[in-house]
Amino acid sequence: MSIDYRRYRAAATAAACCGLLVGWVAPGWPAQALRIGVVDIQQVLNQSQKGAAVKQKLEQERAGRQKELDARQEEVVKLQADLDRQAPVLSEQAKREKSEALQRKVREARRVAEDANRDFEKRVREAEMDITREIFAVIQEYGRDQGYTVVLERSTVVYGAAAVDLTPEIIKRYDAKQK
Repeated sequence: MSIDYRRYRAAATAAACCGLLVGWVAPGWPAQALRIGVVDIQQVLNQSQKGAAVKQKLEQERAGRQKELDARQEEVVKLQADLDRQAPVLSEQAKREKSEALQRKVREARRVAEDANRDFEKRVREAEMDITREIFAVIQEYGRDQGYTVVLERSTVVYGAAAVDLTPEIIKRYDAKQK
């Protein structure tokens, strides 16, 4: 069993920041209670209407690209089958030429697949970043409107009672802003 020290380090950092924040903010606001909320950004991305729509659009795009990649792979398989079938009757030069052509097709198919994957991953990251920026704006507005002192991301919190989970409210507000 491996321990993910990065996750513990992130949680410890968040806890230390909260402690510093409480120590720094609390003396200035002795009569006001500290309000802390927690939001699961990934859940908002997955369950919001815009997030789900973007995810579905990207999945359709990925499926279309996969069909193209599958067609290239089938072409390579056919060329390999042709070479295997014709090998006994071909001269050594013809075998070598067909083998080189096959290897070029294999390299081309691999390169196209890698490029498509890299491009797709970039599009996914960009879409997530755009939506995340919008979600952060909604969280900041919600936090101000509702009087929260701090709103943390779920992944940095070791424990948070269900009462401090603002995720459903953020999803509702984000969906309402998109209409």
